[in-house]
Amino acid sequence: MEIKIIKGDQLSDPRQRVLAIEAVTRSICEYAGTDPADAIMTLLTAAVHLQSQYSPRPMAENIKTLAGCLGSATVAAEGFFSLRSVPAANQNKDGAE
Repeated sequence: MEIKIIKGDQLSDPRQRVLAIEAVTRSICEYAGTDPADAIMTLLTAAVHLQSQYSPRPMAENIKTLAGCLGSATVAAEGFFSLRSVPAANQNKDGAE
């Protein structure tokens, strides 16, 4: 696999790094002819693979760490991008109860 270096300014801002990773992942999915939503599984699988490569802990502990990271990533994404709110379980898509 050929990996091209991102040219331009160094991505020191975490938000810009996230957007760069998102853009590359979307591009990979488009090139593969898959739905861009497939990027979610691609990114999560890559995260698990990275964790297993660099962590000396057993996989059972890594799973707990990854679950915690997903929660932290949700909070970070809200801070970076103002995510859409999730309706309460007793509300329909229109917000009515």
